[in-house]
Amino acid sequence: MDWDNAMNILNNWKMLDLVTRDGQELVCIEGRVYGSNPRFPSSSHIRTSPITAYALDGNSMVVTTRRGSEYVLGKPDPSETFAQQRLLRRLSRLMPTTADAFDALESQLTGFDDNAQQNRRLATAAKES
Repeated sequence: MDWDNAMNILNNWKMLDLVTRDGQELVCIEGRVYGSNPRFPSSSHIRTSPITAYALDGNSMVVTTRRGSEYVLGKPDPSETFAQQRLLRRLSRLMPTTADAFDALESQLTGFDDNAQQNRRLATAAKES
């Protein structure tokens, strides 16, 4: 991701948990946008369309919206304690990672037995019969 290429920054941001009429849970972000987006004069207060993806790079977080816009999250609203951690937790529940995203080197998992679940099922079935 080329973050130096005129990406908009959202400062004084906060997460908004929204639920549609049909029960779909969405996460949007509200804040002041700074950058080169011609739709918004610098320092405009905006609300994003729902967040569909995010990426982390060091201390920076970039969110992608349903409309395809990307924003670097700057400083959160001072009233929002642990804003980035709360946002990450919320997004991870809405967008569970796939098995393809598993990185064994970064994981703290020290061992895994693929047959363990099957063995537990067999043991449970034997106890029940």
